Amino acid sequence: MGALWKIALRNTARHRRRTVITAIVMTAGIASFIFFDSVMSGMDRMTIDNMESHTVSSLKIRNPAYVDDIAANPLDKGLENPDRALAVLAAKGIPATSRLRFVAAVSNYESQLPLIADAVDPVADRAVFGTADSVSEGSWLGSENAVVIGSELAKEMSLGIGDYVVVSARTVHDTTNAEEFEIIGLATTPSNEINRSGLFMSLEDARRLLDAPFLVTEIDASLPRASSLGLAISRGDATAEELRAQLPGDRVDPISYLAKDYLGMRNFKAKNSYVVIFIVLLIAAVGIVNTILMSVYSRIREIGVLRAYGMTRRDISRLFLLEGLAIGVIGSAAGLAVGCLINIPMAAFGFDLSPFASVMGSLPITGVLRGEWNPGALAFGFLFGVAVSLVSAQIPARKAAGFEPTDALRFE
Repeated sequence: MGALWKIALRNTARHRRRTVITAIVMTAGIASFIFFDSVMSGMDRMTIDNMESHTVSSLKIRNPAYVDDIAANPLDKGLENPDRALAVLAAKGIPATSRLRFVAAVSNYESQLPLIADAVDPVADRAVFGTADSVSEGSWLGSENAVVIGSELAKEMSLGIGDYVVVSARTVHDTTNAEEFEIIGLATTPSNEINRSGLFMSLEDARRLLDAPFLVTEIDASLPRASSLGLAISRGDATAEELRAQLPGDRVDPISYLAKDYLGMRNFKAKNSYVVIFIVLLIAAVGIVNTILMSVYSRIREIGVLRAYGMTRRDISRLFLLEGLAIGVIGSAAGLAVGCLINIPMAAFGFDLSPFASVMGSLPITGVLRGEWNPGALAFGFLFGVAVSLVSAQIPARKAAGFEPTDALRFE
């Protein structure tokens, strides 16, 4: 096998031009795949981070009956013992906060809009959500009969800091209550949902409005940021499983459930990303077949000599397979190196997406997008390139092994 490797490497170097052209195609495909995978992984991570920070949190604890009827945001299906859930989370060192979501209507005395209001603990909420830090004008909650609303909602209703709105809602006794609130802050977050229809008030104000002194519809918790999205999902699932054992009457949902729609779309998108490398390497495969096949026809008499010296058909086939393998290793290694080089600045410094926030649709994508290193994608790109080379070399290898020694020696 050592002698075959020497001959294969010598022939690969001898046909340098064809080898370089084929390797460049492989390099471009694998490098593009690595960079594309890094950017898409970074975008997924940014989206999930923003969802955790502004809308769904890392973990959510609710009444199972509430989740079953969540479209109605029922006030009669709140958590039975929210203090117990908070105590369990505190014992684990997990920051948590109580929230109350309810259907409301906000009026500027001229028009009225329906929305889902969030009643929060102004202090504890900061440890879980980033909404308080996203107040672009005014201040966060802290005074009685005050609200913070989304900046786009404020524009739509021609409202600003210091203006008053009337918030009305159905109480737990199925009557309608309405109170006047002062707007003390405008929130501009990565979530268009909050910007367009967000309304936040303190738990005390909401409970008074709803005539529900102790009502809590959910406990939200924040887990430490993991080094990768995959690790964050698995850690969230494991923590949720532990909490379910300690909170048997409550429903505990991790980010894998809370963001399941986006994660499902992400998995579909990830599968499509592999089409990129497949198409480019398919082109490279044609190049490999052509390179080695041309090598076969230019060396037919050499093949005859090797057969005359005692090489078997299997040895000849292996020789050309090794040439294909050598091209694959060169192209794949170069693709890996180039892909890592172009991804270093993307992972370290990233790209600011804030100027493009308006065209991102409903996805919570804003801020600096940084690439993420994915060892699995690096390994896949390299191994897939080598595998494609080996498979592509099968056709010319079989062709070379099929020559009879006498015919090959007489070939001109």
